[in-house]
Amino acid sequence: MSKKILSPGDLEKSLQQVVRELEEEGSTIENQREEYCDIIDDEFYSDSDQEPEIIERNDYSSDSELSADEGEAEFEPREQEEDYQFFIGKDNKTLWISQPSSSGEMQAKNIIKILPGPKGNAKRAKTEIDAFNLYITDEMVDDIVANTNIYIENNKSSKMYSRERDSKNTTKSEIKALLGALILIGIKKGSHTNCLELWDSDGTGLILLRALYSYKRFLFLMRSLRFDNIFTRDERKLQDKLAPIRDFHQKFVTNCFAYYNLSEFGTIDEMLHGFRGRCSFVQYIPNKPAKYGIKMCGLCDAKTFYTLNFEIYCGKQPAGRYATSNKPDDIVKRLIVPIENTKRNITTDNYYSSLSLAEYLLQKGITFLGTMKKNKREIPVEFLPNKTRSVNSHIFGFQEHFCLTSSVPKKKQGSYISLNNAQCLRCGPRFTEVVGEF
Repeated sequence: MSKKILSPGDLEKSLQQVVRELEEEGSTIENQREEYCDIIDDEFYSDSDQEPEIIERNDYSSDSELSADEGEAEFEPREQEEDYQFFIGKDNKTLWISQPSSSGEMQAKNIIKILPGPKGNAKRAKTEIDAFNLYITDEMVDDIVANTNIYIENNKSSKMYSRERDSKNTTKSEIKALLGALILIGIKKGSHTNCLELWDSDGTGLILLRALYSYKRFLFLMRSLRFDNIFTRDERKLQDKLAPIRDFHQKFVTNCFAYYNLSEFGTIDEMLHGFRGRCSFVQYIPNKPAKYGIKMCGLCDAKTFYTLNFEIYCGKQPAGRYATSNKPDDIVKRLIVPIENTKRNITTDNYYSSLSLAEYLLQKGITFLGTMKKNKREIPVEFLPNKTRSVNSHIFGFQEHFCLTSSVPKKKQGSYISLNNAQCLRCGPRFTEVVGEF
């Protein structure tokens, strides 16, 4: 059976005939389009899940669709009626709703266009010595040598040494060797080992340390090592408790984030460096392994554990340029300065987490995730630990940009409360609408 091929003229006549038939029935192409939309609308929001899928064919040309988009409102599906539950925080101000909007797409987050890892001169470093010199520069070593020699010269007049060589001035190469020896001792887990055992010649000590200098010279350098001028320290300590190491610390931290790109995930937490010497800001934290020491707060890469930024806790500083707030929110705000507006994510523990901090980080282009203390005023009572809740149960509270979660992972363990500011923006209009109705 041969197929009849229509010419362009015959095709145009056929289309005109179809249009005339539709006009005779009292219907137009535009009315057909409206009926079609109603059919799709009814099928899309049908309450029955057992009805067969219906796919209808759209025979309208692209020209008619373009003209409809220009002159009429865009087709928007109606939202399903859902039951929302309200949660009010203990401050009687913070309002949460139990469900986000079900329409729209998730907003893209944490898109990093820069390759994480070393950058600048760090990418061109060929050996470990080259990388070390980027962080402990020659200028920093020269300052250590000059300040250490000032202390040694001043100490000679007050102490008598049996041999002159026991108190001779140090040099740049000797200070670099001392820093290398300290790194080697740390790698070999010898930080708590008796110094004499490290210099043992019976095979149990470290041969490299004996090749550098005697253990007496090592102890002398450790006692004499200084990072600032001792004659101007008292004046500087009137405004800064961290004066003995302030310059070295600032230069080192600057180098830390000058030669490395953080990955999309960072972590802010604290550590306690064990220390029981004379210091006005030694901390006692019983749940830490060392218990006594110097507290440090740092921003680290969650993937490579690289320390991008850190600060030393000095307690309450005297009035002046170094007087800063030690509130958890303010500590985080200072640490994230190098990565502001970079679309990264920060994770913290319950010591730092708060709704106000999540709002601040969102303004700085950083997403946030952290556990919450149960005494926070913005947490509703329903989210707190409750013996009646079953294991693996979850409660969610949503705001325009935030999500609060309370979960019970194990029996008789209470609930974990976490907060994040990466909640998709699609629930913003729904939150505003529901709160207005409430």
